[in-house]
Amino acid sequence: MDASLRSTLKALVLDLRHELEGRHDAQGKWQAGDLERRLAAIGVRPDRSVPANELKMTPEDADARRVIDAFIVSRIEAGQKREDAFREFVRNSAYSWANRLLALRCMEARGLIDEIIIQKDAYGGRSLQHHRLARKEPVRCSGEDEGLFATLYDEFQRRAAELPIVFRPDAPEISLRPSVAALRRCIELLSGKIASKGQSAAGEEIFMAPDALGWAYQYWNTEEKNRVFDRVRTEKGFKIAGSDIILATCIYTEDYIVKFLVQNSLGAIWAAMHPTSRLLEKWRYYVREADRAPVKKKRVSQITFIDPAVGSGHFLIEAFDLLWDMYQEEGELSSQAEICASIFENNLFGIDIDERAIQIAALALLMKAWEKARDFVPWRINLVAANIRLPKGTNHLEKFLQNHPEDHAIRPALETIVGALDHADEIGSLLEIDEPLDKRLAELREKHGAQLSLDGHQGLAKPEKWKLAVIARLRDHFNAEAAGDDLSERFFGEAGEKGLSLLDLLSRRYDVVAANPPYMGSKNMGPVLKKHVERHFAAGKRDLYAAFILKCLRLAAPGTGRVAMVTQQSWMFLRSFADLRALDDDKRKKMPRAFGGILRDTTIETLAHLGEHAFNDPAAAGAFATAFVLAAAAPSADHRLTAFRLIGPKSPEEKDALLLSAIATLGPSPAPELSGAGRPADKATTLEP
Repeated sequence: MDASLRSTLKALVLDLRHELEGRHDAQGKWQAGDLERRLAAIGVRPDRSVPANELKMTPEDADARRVIDAFIVSRIEAGQKREDAFREFVRNSAYSWANRLLALRCMEARGLIDEIIIQKDAYGGRSLQHHRLARKEPVRCSGEDEGLFATLYDEFQRRAAELPIVFRPDAPEISLRPSVAALRRCIELLSGKIASKGQSAAGEEIFMAPDALGWAYQYWNTEEKNRVFDRVRTEKGFKIAGSDIILATCIYTEDYIVKFLVQNSLGAIWAAMHPTSRLLEKWRYYVREADRAPVKKKRVSQITFIDPAVGSGHFLIEAFDLLWDMYQEEGELSSQAEICASIFENNLFGIDIDERAIQIAALALLMKAWEKARDFVPWRINLVAANIRLPKGTNHLEKFLQNHPEDHAIRPALETIVGALDHADEIGSLLEIDEPLDKRLAELREKHGAQLSLDGHQGLAKPEKWKLAVIARLRDHFNAEAAGDDLSERFFGEAGEKGLSLLDLLSRRYDVVAANPPYMGSKNMGPVLKKHVERHFAAGKRDLYAAFILKCLRLAAPGTGRVAMVTQQSWMFLRSFADLRALDDDKRKKMPRAFGGILRDTTIETLAHLGEHAFNDPAAAGAFATAFVLAAAAPSADHRLTAFRLIGPKSPEEKDALLLSAIATLGPSPAPELSGAGRPADKATTLEP
């Protein structure tokens, strides 16, 4: 998407957020949006609620009030302040409505669904689907909204069959409807009937662009991100914690970086298994001459790829394209829908602390799949949002065990899981739960022995399979709670199921772990995150991205897995990252089980030193980046990495062109060696204009 279209999209997305959620004015004072005013109308305010029986409400508002009251109670039980719970609901509701409207607009622009957002004079100023409903069921279109909500909820129901993670009709966040006036303005903006101030009206080309959803996600957070960094600069002692972590750490990953990393990790694995594959000719960013470790051959359906900081799903989309071609070349699946299903079920995984990011990534993946097979309906999408808030205390756990008495024997494991998920909404993929859970399960196996059996997996036999059986069983039971009528149990069940899904993904090991992780220095971390990083990722405690390097290596399959990341360049040079690069001999003797460092315990295969100006996003100003692929195995004595020095160009476009030129002309040559201090000794390719 070019700069002018991005400018229009940014203004549109911010207009949607201002309309629905609100905004801070020039003086920093909060101006409530439509949804906060709607909450006030049904008696819900940041500090208190008016008893529902004292108010006259429509049936829809009465239902919404019950859900909102239960939501706030669940958050208070999880240790949140009431005002924070109120703000979270407003924020979630605003982005859920905006997400759905934007998603439908992108889908109709690409011809995937009949028009439901864009309004046309031929339909009396309505959309095609709204026009149809008015003709077929005029009674449903006789209210103040003239059937607008009925049209949308009907479509939510249809789309939920394909993508419940985005369009679930009974999601708490959309129980509260915006006012008719606010909804109409949002639709007019999206359909190009009106334009944001100083911008052209949004046209079809914006919503047809493949990166529209990614940029929309980035722009949604723009103003609040600036607010967080203003507080960092001006408020002494201010730390970035809670939902502010999302705002402070999201940067849209440029296409050339994604292609370089995915083609030289996932693509490299395929090339190692199939050295004569013709797919290599399609991968312009693939470095053929790189010195890489061998890979054991296996079927495409067995290759796993995860992004633990998924954002809008850019890495997963690129991986989908490569995997699709791999399935085609392998030739074992003939149906296009079968290939899509296998990619969704077997190959791609993702985690993020922001639920909106997960929704956008899921939608982007589904639209990518629909380009191949419009009849494809996924039955599983392996994406998990870590915005989990389980209640404190044991009341809900007791009720859960009353409903599922067969789980009493594994209560200690359940307590360990619930405890470990505390603060998952801040820690996300950095959660470390395997060791305490494995210890507790080992104790249970020792205590109960062969008497403890789950779905045929006995406690003393195949402990890893038994562990997965425990997780699967608990997930099923939490799902049952989430589907119940009791709103309190429902919120507990939803949080529990999400937590078990997160645990499931973090318990696996992957062939490729790819990410643009969050960047945040330790001095800006909140106390919860900082303590966790210092305890579990000591070598990477100086910055969140460095902790993610270590976590990605733990998620990679030992010996064969690849880690593909774009991070700040500081780990290569600064003294404070010396232990991350390589532990010295004295420390190695004192800590023989500790991570020996990137240079000792991993093999750097390809690296692009990008420096400044690697991203178009203004929020990335001052970020000096490097993109690299590591193998999760110690390097051979004669290993040489292939690296590109691209710090000279002043824009992503120039860096992209220079990188492609270098890859196309690169021949066998000596590669740079990094010393323990991180200084480049020699350079295989020095490319500065």
